Amino acid sequence: MANVTEQDLAHLTESIAAWGMEYDQTGQWPQRSIDLMAKMGGWQWNVPAEFGGDPVSHTELLKRYAALAAGCMSTALISTQRDGAVELIAQSANDTPKNRWLAKCASGEIYTTVGIAQLTTSKRGGGNLMKAVPDGDGYRLNGMIPWATGASKAAIIVTGAVLENGHQILACVPTDRDGITVAACDPLITLNASLTSCVHCDNFRVEPDEILRGPAERVLAIRTPVKPLVTSSCGIGLTGQLIKLILELPPASREACGDVVESLMGQYETIRTMLFDAADRVNDPEFETPSTQIRVRVNDILVRAAMVAMTLSKGSGFLTDRPVQRHVREALFFLVWSAPEAVQSGTLARLMAPLGADTPLPLEI
Repeated sequence: MANVTEQDLAHLTESIAAWGMEYDQTGQWPQRSIDLMAKMGGWQWNVPAEFGGDPVSHTELLKRYAALAAGCMSTALISTQRDGAVELIAQSANDTPKNRWLAKCASGEIYTTVGIAQLTTSKRGGGNLMKAVPDGDGYRLNGMIPWATGASKAAIIVTGAVLENGHQILACVPTDRDGITVAACDPLITLNASLTSCVHCDNFRVEPDEILRGPAERVLAIRTPVKPLVTSSCGIGLTGQLIKLILELPPASREACGDVVESLMGQYETIRTMLFDAADRVNDPEFETPSTQIRVRVNDILVRAAMVAMTLSKGSGFLTDRPVQRHVREALFFLVWSAPEAVQSGTLARLMAPLGADTPLPLEI
């Protein structure tokens, strides 16, 4: 079902937003939201057609992530992490994992996720992060995958490990084999419904036909060109939902800050356009995608929108049955989600200003 209209996406957002409050409060896996996404073709969006997929353009994919994030960030996180795993399997030179798993991913028969933060940004666990030791024609894994969304629901996890010489491997591993344990979920300030937890490997055997890449210096060096924009698309979707909540407030609540709201809306439209224009051009060899710049600007507008929404909602925004407080907490997630040093420093530079300023800070982004 690749032909999903703007009206379809608006319906998706509205429907899962109604359920999102329940999932946020209970921490239950958002099955109804996932089912609706699947009904709209969500399991096929990122799977090659030869394996039963119905892939869409980069821009369309990002718009669908934005719609999911506007309604339920847990569902958006689940979708992006699953699609990240599918992408890595599909890009592998090893045909066995493709033939074994991708058709099942496209049909929704199995759920998969990624556990690669130990190779990118995470410092959780320190020296306990995943190590690999050669074992005949395969490897033995020992250590921890620090973050794996929906790990307890996943039949397979795409994960990475580091060899003694510093080289890395990337593998697609089943979760029902001895030596792998999905830990209980630690309570988070938001997104508990995503069932994100750490996964422990104790002398876990990886077979040669489960290796996706490596050994190599950086097994994640090659990704689809749109990948750096995925988190930004979710952030811009959540920003749009916060602005919608602001505009639904009584006019009297917005009168004193009319210029701020108008500026916020204008900046949101500018950044949203920049994001999707970049997605349109990612395959242009003469275009250098400004992914870090876009992510920093998305973080900035998202945090500002969250603060404006909370401020104008006054005390009601602190009530746990109101969507404002949920989206404010979700906005904070973007300060840590896939946030390398360049994104962190850029975000802080935009949010910080000299203390003791006599005039209000302008909403310049």
